[in-house]
Amino acid sequence: MKHTNISEKTETIIRQIFKPLPIFVSGMLMGSIVTVYGTLTHVDLFNYLGSNNKDIIDFYSELLGFSNEYIQQQKEFRGYVEEINIIVNPNDLKLDALPNSFCENAIVEGDQIQISVPSDNPEQNRFEIFQEKIDKILKDGVGTLDIININNEPTAIEINLLTEKNTCIRKPLEIQELERLLQERKWKEADLKTYDVMLKVTNRKSEGYLNSESIQNFPCSYLETIDQLWTRYSGEQFGLSVQKEIYKQTGNKLTEDHLRKYDPDAYIHFNDLVRWIETGDDGKESWRLYEQLIFSLDAPQGHLPRLKKLEAGMEKEPSYQLISPNSLPLTSQEIQARNFLFSRVEACEL
Repeated sequence: MKHTNISEKTETIIRQIFKPLPIFVSGMLMGSIVTVYGTLTHVDLFNYLGSNNKDIIDFYSELLGFSNEYIQQQKEFRGYVEEINIIVNPNDLKLDALPNSFCENAIVEGDQIQISVPSDNPEQNRFEIFQEKIDKILKDGVGTLDIININNEPTAIEINLLTEKNTCIRKPLEIQELERLLQERKWKEADLKTYDVMLKVTNRKSEGYLNSESIQNFPCSYLETIDQLWTRYSGEQFGLSVQKEIYKQTGNKLTEDHLRKYDPDAYIHFNDLVRWIETGDDGKESWRLYEQLIFSLDAPQGHLPRLKKLEAGMEKEPSYQLISPNSLPLTSQEIQARNFLFSRVEACEL
């Protein structure tokens, strides 16, 4: 109530002051619409506290007469966590990532902090418990937030401030199982689990394969988590981002106009570097069968994940003729699938 009264009083005063001018401000506490000489600019001042543009905050704070103390009070009231650039609504514990937050891909619409009230203090405010939890994460440099997603499914967000690049990893139950396999270095099981997770995330388990649309629109939050887990537990030997860089370095293009244009030479070059192709005793090259892959850290960089059957849902182009080097059998579906996947990895900035 205290904050609401301040807001209403401040807004009334400001409306009186600026009424004669071509500037008006509305919703001072929860958000503003500022019109300056006919130019409409949306400024949600207290939701924008986490932006990296301090000049905006300083300008409007001075314009509206807000003291630094008042701004700080609003930060705390709104549940703003500066070090992570996130906001938690104190009333319903809904979680949002602000622009430029390193947790932006890990937090999705509808996420809500899950808090268990201790039995010895049932009256304790849930937002206060969240504040204690986030303070501990900031102090320790690492920790996990328990989340309920929009479908009321439990998940977790792991925050790590101790690494060279701060990380925020989304971990629903299926991701936690994938992490366990990677921790135990069960690379083959982890590879199969990765594809299974991708099917679940895209609601295509009943079909049993991914189509081009599901790959091109795969959620960045999950793609980033999958990639971070693979790179972390393999020491950056494996991972989708690792493969994507090799893919580009070997001449494969990921621009929109190249997604359905195939360069067999570049694609074979990529497969040769990640050793999905093997050379027999007779000197002839052939594709490694899935069971012949190297499921260990002795494998070349980018060897995993292989994602068996990734091409299964791609449209077949019977009239498209591919001539692969050394007469290796090659289909447009296989190249299509990798093009779409690595293009999505690129779009998600991994």
